[in-house]
Amino acid sequence: MKTVVVILVLGGVVLGGGARLAHATEYLQTLKEGSWLCTTPEAYDLAIAEQRKLESDLEALKERLLAQKLWIYADAAFVEKMMVPYAKVLERQGNKVKVTLVVQYRKRLEFLHRQISRVTFVGWTAAGNLEDKEIL
Repeated sequence: MKTVVVILVLGGVVLGGGARLAHATEYLQTLKEGSWLCTTPEAYDLAIAEQRKLESDLEALKERLLAQKLWIYADAAFVEKMMVPYAKVLERQGNKVKVTLVVQYRKRLEFLHRQISRVTFVGWTAAGNLEDKEIL
């Protein structure tokens, strides 16, 4: 009887270790630089149409759309501040996906003091704007 218990315990340890190794090679998804994160799929389509029309002045377009609080442009700095698990897909609608992600902002207050803020964003983007990021 003791032998059976020892085998079950060792089997659980081995299987548990194998499960952890399987997770080590999973891919998480992050946003590509230059993506739009919008409140609705229709707002995403509108942002893309506006960007195509006004290709020369992207900064003015980003400021104008951000002021309406319907869109966020994911530039390199925004993508760099995304925290694990990066972008989690909540819903799919055609070629659009609703994702949630957490972005961490750091602000230096004094020499040894920093303020850290974490903001959770939920929005729609094109499925092609997600790219795999390997867990090491």
